Amino acid sequence: MAKFELEDAKYHRAKKWEIALFSMNNSASNLYLFAFGFLTYYATGVAGLTTLLVSSVLGMARLFDGIIDPTIGFIIDNFNSRWGKYRPIMLVSNIGLILSFLMIFNLHNLSGTTQTVMLFISLVFHKIVYSFQQTVTKAAQSALTNDPEQRPLFTLFDTAFSSIGVFAVGQYVVSNLLLPQYQNEYNGDFFSVFIPGICVVSLVLTILAMIGLSRKDQTRYFGLGHEADQKLSLRDVWSIIKGNRPLQILALCGGLVKFVAQLIGDQTFLVLLFGIILADMQLVGQVSLYLIIPQFIMIAIFTRIAGKKGLKFTYSTSIILGLVSWILMTVLLAVTPDTTQLFSPAGFLAYCFLGLWIAAKIFTTYPTSTVLTMSADITDYETSRTGKYAAGVIGTIFSLTDSIASSLSPIALGLVFAGIGYVDGFPQPNEPPKPSPDARRLHPLRNHRCSLCTNSYFDSLLPTGS
Repeated sequence: MAKFELEDAKYHRAKKWEIALFSMNNSASNLYLFAFGFLTYYATGVAGLTTLLVSSVLGMARLFDGIIDPTIGFIIDNFNSRWGKYRPIMLVSNIGLILSFLMIFNLHNLSGTTQTVMLFISLVFHKIVYSFQQTVTKAAQSALTNDPEQRPLFTLFDTAFSSIGVFAVGQYVVSNLLLPQYQNEYNGDFFSVFIPGICVVSLVLTILAMIGLSRKDQTRYFGLGHEADQKLSLRDVWSIIKGNRPLQILALCGGLVKFVAQLIGDQTFLVLLFGIILADMQLVGQVSLYLIIPQFIMIAIFTRIAGKKGLKFTYSTSIILGLVSWILMTVLLAVTPDTTQLFSPAGFLAYCFLGLWIAAKIFTTYPTSTVLTMSADITDYETSRTGKYAAGVIGTIFSLTDSIASSLSPIALGLVFAGIGYVDGFPQPNEPPKPSPDARRLHPLRNHRCSLCTNSYFDSLLPTGS
């Protein structure tokens, strides 16, 4: 197939403040991803749904979202208006996210089958509007700048605003500022303050991102810059999926990494690790602050390296370092006789754990941010290969594998908690490692000593005589 050359060989660059502001679009959507980590507590503790039901509905909604993602990309690529291609979608989708949370976090006013059906409908609607805003983050980067040395700056700003600002600082605010005001429980009063705050901050960040993109949200920065190249057919979509090998490989890798990143960022996982295994839920907020400086320094170093050796090098290196960190941290916990005493007082092994946890978080989250920028490179490759500008379709191909992989995380966590005895609901952060007699849950394998239960920590979760 013929290769297409850009008419102007010079790069069109963005100003640094434009890249910084536009990166806030990812922060705006990630705020909802962060809040989603608390949904299981609302659904089981406030709305009264069971653990496995919530996990299953979450998984099905995300899987459905993954199936329709290519359609969302097709719509974005064929959309244009007098206000641009991307900015109207950013605003409308963020308003849709607000509406979806109003639906989801009012389920306690319903009951029975109506409650379950509304949960599924509201989750599907949420995932659709979320995908629209998240796809713009991937797609619009190709219009913002096509300079390969400048594109890695997005990862740096995204780390500052999203990985650090949303997830690290957000975790501290929740664990150390909000939770103590509500008896260390994710109760109805907590959500009545937490959810409106998420919606307001996300809308403000979206507006700032629209300002950052305003100069570049026009046809001459899309692909070859011709209006005729903007329209895609369904045959074009199939050609992209079938013929773009770099897209296939990176989408698969991105989905696997996102599964791990979403798993370790879920509040139920953090309660399991810090609240139960380490018996100190307040520690997770403190560690989130410890994470800020080393994460920013490491991302700054990786950004500089990526500008010289390419994003592929830093992406692969980060995955390898992350895998090593997780293996070593797992070994450390396995050889510790009583993990609940690891920080009582903090000794050498405790500091080793903190170092490994920080390293694992940094090297796991970096690829999830980098893949957003790498999708812009693949968009340019597709334009040179076919002459078509397909940023939306390419962005949603990543979302497809992302959604399929991430749909497994709530199911996996639900099965783990149900398997260790938490059948009717997830444990609260203030819940002791050994449930009291009044709060004991039935172990699904009461008459069978499974491999998990041979560990002293899991033994403590089982009712007496299990």
